[in-house]
Amino acid sequence: MVRSNDVKFQVYDAELTQFNLESNNNLHYNLTLSLSIRNSKSSIGILYDRFEANVYYMNQWLGAVPMPSFYLGSKNTTLLRALFEGKTPVLLDGNGRKKFEDDRNSGVYRIDMKLSINFRVIVLHLVTWPMKPIVRCHLKLPLALGSSNSTGGFDYQPTKCHVGF
Repeated sequence: MVRSNDVKFQVYDAELTQFNLESNNNLHYNLTLSLSIRNSKSSIGILYDRFEANVYYMNQWLGAVPMPSFYLGSKNTTLLRALFEGKTPVLLDGNGRKKFEDDRNSGVYRIDMKLSINFRVIVLHLVTWPMKPIVRCHLKLPLALGSSNSTGGFDYQPTKCHVGF
């Protein structure tokens, strides 16, 4: 009924304005992600009961933003915006710290977003059982111009997310 290519997720814009690692391993971050969800099917609607965006840096969880439930009609697109900000302790070994320094020197950080979703499909007046797809987005985010450690010269490129069931 719903295949992984029927619904498309994309981070179409992103702004990373802070990404600083203190000597005590606290990571301060400020990240805004703009996400589009496209239902390409003409015969079904999708009711998102649970929708939460989680961000990770080097496989370590930084934060989560819950979204309100919503309905995505057939042949329709919904735009969402998530703001992640705060301070999180991260445990980086010597290799992890080196990767962070490499990212800082390049001005581009490799951040992953995982969506925790429960949705139901609506066909005519029938509603299916809840489904839980796996949605992952591997992002390369430049530090915004004017931020400390910004190198400039790299623009964020819209990133398609991988969907699996």
